[in-house]
Amino acid sequence: MIKANIVICGGHLSPAMATVERLQKRKTYKIHYIGRKYALEGDKAYSLEYKTIRKLRIPFYVLNSGRLQRFFSRYTFISLLKFPFSVVWAFMILRKIRPKIILSFGSYVALPVGLIGWLLHIPIISHEQTHVLGLTNRILSKFSKVLCLSWHGTKYVTADMNTVVTGIPLRNFKLSSERSELINFGDTKLPLVYITGGSLGSHVLNDTVGEILPDLTSSYRLIHQTGTSDREKDLSKLLCLKNSLPQKLQRNYKLIRQIVPSQTFDILNSSSLVVGRAGANTVAEVQYAGKPAIFIPLPWSADNEQEINAKSLADYGSAILIKQSQLTGGLLLEKIREVMANIENYNKEAQSAKRQLKTDAAEKLAKMVDAYIK
Repeated sequence: MIKANIVICGGHLSPAMATVERLQKRKTYKIHYIGRKYALEGDKAYSLEYKTIRKLRIPFYVLNSGRLQRFFSRYTFISLLKFPFSVVWAFMILRKIRPKIILSFGSYVALPVGLIGWLLHIPIISHEQTHVLGLTNRILSKFSKVLCLSWHGTKYVTADMNTVVTGIPLRNFKLSSERSELINFGDTKLPLVYITGGSLGSHVLNDTVGEILPDLTSSYRLIHQTGTSDREKDLSKLLCLKNSLPQKLQRNYKLIRQIVPSQTFDILNSSSLVVGRAGANTVAEVQYAGKPAIFIPLPWSADNEQEINAKSLADYGSAILIKQSQLTGGLLLEKIREVMANIENYNKEAQSAKRQLKTDAAEKLAKMVDAYIK
């Protein structure tokens, strides 16, 4: 059977992977992924998409695209100079693959792919996972057959855009056979708290947790995902802090640089509380799992999108929002204790929020691919 080539691109891996799962079930498509190899400019840590997609034996094409950074750094000019070359490289990749359709999940990597796809008359379906339409999707919406939205009332969506609200694609989570080894550590009578700064990690959050580590490990078990970026050596510093704790408390603290996507639901399902940044996918997965959370939104996220994401669950009463400018070890400890002291009420509101979440978005996107290819 001849399979139709599909290109998936963009920096939002989780919704992309959820859709890949549905497309692979069709057995009529050959999927190709265009993405970034490294997580950050100047950092040699591999990106999560590079490691995940290659592990699945899906052809992965590296595109070193320039990004419009929202703060000035020594990489700003270098990044911008990359863009013309990324457009040329995107042309060469698409001419090689000759896809029937491009499914774009935003972020700067998707922009050159989408522009060249339009020039080559390849249909484009774009998806926005946040409550704020990103810059890339604002541009690509003019060239896409349809712009799929995760939420009603997405900021910057205008009447002339061809949009449909599909919801945010979520993976088909199942408890894995390795769950017991992952979850059963330390004093299992203590509640489990999952701390995550997203795939790259959060240096601010890592430092704050380090300040109150003895107090936390005395009352809770922690799974702490520090992130792939190694610029600040957070994992090494936290390992030193862990080793300085009494042996009994050390056993209550599990440090992980990166969570394998298939393990996410195991951890969420077993946790009493999630503490982390407020990326759209993190917030959606917390909502899907029906868990209380404490969110510290990234303050320089585009148009304050992470605070908007966090507020969506804070408004339900299932989450607490702490601005980074107010974050201290003492405040974080206070809020964790507050949630745990009222855990029944927070769980009730989290389950209420869960019932409002669309869970069929990935299948809707897959059906759109079916329709445009036919």
